[in-house]
Amino acid sequence: MKTIVLILLMLLSYSMYSQEQKKEKKKDDIRVFICNTMTSKKYHYKEDCKGLTKCNDTIVKVTRRKAKNTFGRKVCGYETYIESSGKYKN
Repeated sequence: MKTIVLILLMLLSYSMYSQEQKKEKKKDDIRVFICNTMTSKKYHYKEDCKGLTKCNDTIVKVTRRKAKNTFGRKVCGYETYIESSGKYKN
């Protein structure tokens, strides 16, 4: 009986972990905007974000994962609330 309960608990925890991984992957596949300069450090959810107004180069649309991992960008301070609330659009 203890073994069955233990196995059920393990399956439940794996299921919850798997769902969380899927949510995180979905977030990373969202398209964001970056200023295509070497000095730019942020990514933006909206192309008309206040943080992009000083961009002197082209604005490029990439996945959130690529913006973070390849370009080393962090979320724009003006749009932090979008990320924390989960109200971003693709």
